[in-house]
Amino acid sequence: MTITPMLKKIPEMLRNRDGNFAMMAGILVPVIFVAGSLVLDTTNAFSMKTSLQNAADSAALATTSQLAAGAITEAEAVAYATKFFKGQVSDDANAFDGFSATPTVTLTKSGTGAKTIWKVEIAVLGSQKTTGLGKFVGKDKIDIAINAASESAHDGSNPISMMLVLDRSGSMQWASGRTTTTTVPKYCGSGWWQYQCGTTTVVSDVPKMDVLKEAVGNLVNHIVASDPTNEYARMGAVAYNIQTVAADKFDLTWNKTQVTTFTNALVATGGTYSVDAMEYAVARVTGSGEVNAHFSMNGSKDPLKFIVFMTDGEHDTGQAWKDDYADKTTKEHCQAAKDKKVTIFSVAFQAPQRGKALLEACASGIDKYYDAQSADDLLKAFTAIGKEAAKSVTRLTN
Repeated sequence: MTITPMLKKIPEMLRNRDGNFAMMAGILVPVIFVAGSLVLDTTNAFSMKTSLQNAADSAALATTSQLAAGAITEAEAVAYATKFFKGQVSDDANAFDGFSATPTVTLTKSGTGAKTIWKVEIAVLGSQKTTGLGKFVGKDKIDIAINAASESAHDGSNPISMMLVLDRSGSMQWASGRTTTTTVPKYCGSGWWQYQCGTTTVVSDVPKMDVLKEAVGNLVNHIVASDPTNEYARMGAVAYNIQTVAADKFDLTWNKTQVTTFTNALVATGGTYSVDAMEYAVARVTGSGEVNAHFSMNGSKDPLKFIVFMTDGEHDTGQAWKDDYADKTTKEHCQAAKDKKVTIFSVAFQAPQRGKALLEACASGIDKYYDAQSADDLLKAFTAIGKEAAKSVTRLTN
């Protein structure tokens, strides 16, 4: 006998005065309560399944969107999806007794260069405890399995050209505030009777120039990741101290890793004078040759243009209270660049107030100016710039 016909007979049994009523009631009442318990468990199961599906769908879509926008790397994608999913279901731990949900994230990539497609698949196994009467029929928990998937692509349809203007003055060899520990030989004895007797650790200051080299490497890596086939993004760099000579200039190139190589070879020495370096950067990034380079490679006649300008000091000429020739002329070059639709990011690395004022004036808005007070701040600033520029190269297409 099914539950439904049995329920229909309840009124009849209530009217029945025969002795069978007590026996039938003893049978039916537990069945009715078990049926109600199972209905509650089923309702909870459907609710949990809906919650898990929505969370997995949202996590998959968010992850592919972040990948397409260049906001996260492939290496970060699985952790990002897992964290996003757990954030979506965090309230369910209170809603369902004994709730648990374990996501398994799979990332696949196809295509290259201008057309790269990411697919994020999330398989989830969730469970919750049954009600007390549900356990009466031997069911301790309810298991739910769901799957979600999302695909996104980036289309390198926004070509960019970026010049770095980097300070290599003598103060860039000063301590950055970061230290490193190295292991060196330890010697015992004295005079001619010295011998190696193990090793010891030495704590050394990390120069600001070394931190800058790491920061530039991070920035370049973001642009390379957004344009792995070298079709849409070009980069170059120019360094300066008291002057800018031929060896300080590295013209724009498709092979962006060469910018890292150029920067790693810089030596910090001399004074500070950025006028010539900024003039060179503006001329290279806005010149007709740059437009021709893009047009012949990707068909673009109007690539996006960027300059990253950094210093840890101030010009050696002039006074802090006076807008001297060097400050004034550098600002003029910056304004000429902005008039030609160049976006300028500027980074002050433990710089004095006058240096900060120059960089803030050159930046394309306060959101493009970074005041790095520590080595970590500098790394974060260049990473943020790299991510923002990479978003210009990539966009969500589906």
